[in-house]
Amino acid sequence: MAVEGLVFVLFLGLALVFPLVLYWAMESETKDLPRMDREEAERRAREEGERYNRQSNGQHRD
Repeated sequence: MAVEGLVFVLFLGLALVFPLVLYWAMESETKDLPRMDREEAERRAREEGERYNRQSNGQHRD
């Protein structure tokens, strides 16, 4: 009976701790994101899109 109680407490502890650790990891990952205005964001998106298209076009040619 004591083993079942220990297993229950262990799983309960993990069930409570894991979401908190996951939340902390996501929160720290999204801290201090670069801020930019709409024009800067559009410019960067176009540059990244062009760079991606150049890379993917070069890889798919046979």
